[in-house]
Amino acid sequence: MARSDWRRPDLLPLEAGLRRIRMTISYHGGHYSGWQRQQNATAVAQVVEEAVLALLGEEVEVVGSGRTDSGVHALAQVCHMDIANPRIKADKLAIALNRHLPPDIRILESSEVDGSFHARFTTMARTYRYYYKRHGDVTGFDGELVATVKEFPPLDLLQSYASAVAGTHDFTTFTASGDLCPSKFRDIYESYWRLERDRWGGELLTYTITGNAFLYKMVRSLVGSMMEFAYQGISGEEFAARLAAKDRRGAGRTASASGLYLYRISYDEGEYAWFEEDNDE
Repeated sequence: MARSDWRRPDLLPLEAGLRRIRMTISYHGGHYSGWQRQQNATAVAQVVEEAVLALLGEEVEVVGSGRTDSGVHALAQVCHMDIANPRIKADKLAIALNRHLPPDIRILESSEVDGSFHARFTTMARTYRYYYKRHGDVTGFDGELVATVKEFPPLDLLQSYASAVAGTHDFTTFTASGDLCPSKFRDIYESYWRLERDRWGGELLTYTITGNAFLYKMVRSLVGSMMEFAYQGISGEEFAARLAAKDRRGAGRTASASGLYLYRISYDEGEYAWFEEDNDE
């Protein structure tokens, strides 16, 4: 899919007297109803906005690179806000705001940018990671932070499914019914499973996926389906056929939110330019 077809809106100039602050935030999603502010539940963006009000006395809208659902974590969510305060240094805002935030939300860095940056509309790629542990390897530090299974399914089967996900596809099969996007096509730059170790030495089964954007619960549907199909011994060819069929009935279960992390956001136009160049050949 050509980047010219992404249909992103034109950026508006900053209003006079305002500064745009870019922030990178990590959070424990299990304690919140998602990123986006809601009426009847506590969301991450709401808590950050309240911290800004307490620190600066300003009501702001914190705009994220994208939404994360209830229970989904973030290692490096990127967001921006426009503030009027002329005195506080941008790089000091992270330290100051963290004093007003609960320990399960941390601002990792803050910097000043101009109106050409928009946390959502200038994003070039998003990376999500999913983590599984075996039941017997779960520690007291893993609660709500990994998904668990009795045993890992065959890695070669999982990898055959992941390879089929890479590229440009219509992901209707792996999109929840609540998705309102008119196009279900997405570009997937990388998709792979690996065995890794956590900081305690325990074995982790991980899935990494990077794309230009994702549909509602798409990553969790892909992960849950791949795990279920691998236990059943379904072939990579059958998985690819179900993806191509664009039929939600061909999907498996949806993985829990606890193992999913928004891992990285890229704003580098050159980082995945090879993908569009390869598709133009």
